[in-house]
Amino acid sequence: MKRPTMLVEAILRQASLDLDLSVERDIAVMRRRCEHEGLSFLTITLPVLSDALEKGLESGLFSCPSSFARHGRLPRFLGGFFNRVFKRCGELRHDACPYVVYFIRQICRFFKKLKKECSPRVNEAATQHFVDVEGELRHMTPLVERKDILLDKISGLIWSQVFPELDGNDLVCRHGPGYTADRLLPNGRHRIRWWNQRSEYLFPSDLHCFPNLGLAVEASGTGDLVDCAIGPKYLDLKEEIPVRVVFVPKTQTAPRVIAIEPSHMQYTQQSVKDYVYDVLERHSLTKNSVRFSRQDFNQRLAHAGSIDKRTSTLDLKDASDRVHLHLVQRIFKTSGLLEYLEDARSLSATLPDGRNIVLFKYASMGSALCFPVEAMVFYTLVQSAMHLLDGRRPSSRSIRNYSDKIDIYGDDIIVPVEYTDAVVDYLESYALKVNVSKSFSNGNFRESCGADFFKGVPVNPVYARQEPHDDPRNWSPAHVMSWTATADLFYMRGQWIVAQTIRDMVCRVVRRSIPRTRVIGPGVAFFSYLFTTDLRYNRDLQCWKQKRLHYQPTKKKDDIDGDELACLNKWGLSQTSDEYRTYDPRSVDRGHRSGLFGCDRDRFILPSERSYQDQSEADEELSSMAAGVPGILDSSNFRGALDSLSRSTDYIGRDLPVFSDLESANDDPDPHVSGGDQGTRADWQYSEDYCLLLKLQSDPLDYLIGRSSGLDFRSSTKRGGFKSKHRWISLAG
Repeated sequence: MKRPTMLVEAILRQASLDLDLSVERDIAVMRRRCEHEGLSFLTITLPVLSDALEKGLESGLFSCPSSFARHGRLPRFLGGFFNRVFKRCGELRHDACPYVVYFIRQICRFFKKLKKECSPRVNEAATQHFVDVEGELRHMTPLVERKDILLDKISGLIWSQVFPELDGNDLVCRHGPGYTADRLLPNGRHRIRWWNQRSEYLFPSDLHCFPNLGLAVEASGTGDLVDCAIGPKYLDLKEEIPVRVVFVPKTQTAPRVIAIEPSHMQYTQQSVKDYVYDVLERHSLTKNSVRFSRQDFNQRLAHAGSIDKRTSTLDLKDASDRVHLHLVQRIFKTSGLLEYLEDARSLSATLPDGRNIVLFKYASMGSALCFPVEAMVFYTLVQSAMHLLDGRRPSSRSIRNYSDKIDIYGDDIIVPVEYTDAVVDYLESYALKVNVSKSFSNGNFRESCGADFFKGVPVNPVYARQEPHDDPRNWSPAHVMSWTATADLFYMRGQWIVAQTIRDMVCRVVRRSIPRTRVIGPGVAFFSYLFTTDLRYNRDLQCWKQKRLHYQPTKKKDDIDGDELACLNKWGLSQTSDEYRTYDPRSVDRGHRSGLFGCDRDRFILPSERSYQDQSEADEELSSMAAGVPGILDSSNFRGALDSLSRSTDYIGRDLPVFSDLESANDDPDPHVSGGDQGTRADWQYSEDYCLLLKLQSDPLDYLIGRSSGLDFRSSTKRGGFKSKHRWISLAG
């Protein structure tokens, strides 16, 4: 506990310097409680104090948690900080300082999201909660199926126009980068071994399981069932492979429950997801409200709402687990999308204790379709609630008008304040639950898509993702990369004391000095605004070079060389991957279909899925392995962004300094922000630095899916495995 205590003490001393506060008593209390309570004080107890702070900012009255001694209604720990936000009686001060709010959240939340396994008792409780939610959905089926003419009318108007019918030829199946329920390796899954009989009509195996029709005909022979030695085995309903429920570290109070899909189901889900993303972001009824590739629209409105209080930010609890299958069927029954959504859905799940249950939800976290389907369902319900409150007859024009007042990114919903109660009541009437502790409408605090604001000032904390073990032998390459990125984030915010403390700790662990650089490239180096150290001039290349510690992902045996079908399938999918990689969400009219990332040659956009989307277990593991430490955005919303801090060739993403004014770096006017209802749209735009756009020459996940070094039919990347070496890095521009 020496190093965790040392790091929190550094944050306290930084706050003392920036805010002119005495923190000696707070440091003594923190040391004493860490000594007696251990790491749980930093990971469980302190975050409760931060939650109480946010509730006080929302309600205007602070209530001190019972685990802290009080002075009046305020806690003695961090009492000097709280006195600048609340009065002694607990009332919110009219001149509450946003920068004090930031430091309270930074101190209390720094260790909240450690990538550390929860205790067996907590995992058992999470499993039971998963089962309980299924029971609630089962009992609420009559409520979901109740008569609601307004919902049926609005659903028909929206989705019959957005998805009138689908052409199966527009769906291009592909594999995701994560784990699968059947435990196939990335290369091995290119031979499709199973196929659901119920999916054969909409997803014909001869088009999706074979690289060409010649092999499909050869496999089918005389037209009987496909030869299982060549083609897939068809599964009836009783034989279908269930999803595998696993736990992914989230916080120490509860893990994230993920359901890993079978490889052939993931294969079909990706095709529907890509199609839905492309259509929703181009159609006039949805493009102003439902987004998947950009979070900055929600972040802008959260910023504006923290100033003028005109918009509310809503967050749903267990959002994907509470989207009832019957609700999805009801909403999309008039569209051409429903049958594809049904066929690409898994029917049952295997729990960690071995039990198998039938799913009443549409899809669990981990399905590629979970994120887009929940967003479309929430959009429909919010539209219905707003029409109901205003007593307006639904039409295409009214839907388009209301869409200008709604912004949805997954389960992050933003609506005008006057509609908040109606929207909450309507959502909860369809088996959904609004997370009260993360929804804000009254005070000056807003939170959406990982961007937190108080009175227009960003108050996002930096999160530690790896435990700083006292014994250097327990440090893996993931720890070194993660803490290097964390130090850079504090450095970019101007918090020099914290940044230098972390950098000294990393240097002691690796037992060598780490160079500083203005150009973050491959290898481990600390970012500096001023200078680059340890340079040597290369006369042959006519440029400077720098020697850095470099961690290279290792490979594991995954040989499909000689398997004609698997090799051809992988080669064929690699030829279509360029279409996904060149998608630019800022000009969706190009007609390029959205893939895993929206990228072009000069810009890397944040991943379009949240961490609980397709292959969420892989996302969580990647965040842990590749230094997924959040700065101004939540780590679950930018997998790999910080990994690229140590691997990109030209890093220009800058975390927003807490004490600086936000300025726009985009000269082009945004029609979405300037149009529609001016009362609910923010004229202020974020700079590219705020959105953490990275200028890369390659996709930062190339090494995970075999795209950076050509096709590899003999091996695949071993997740979490690294080999280290020293390399001379060329700094030629």
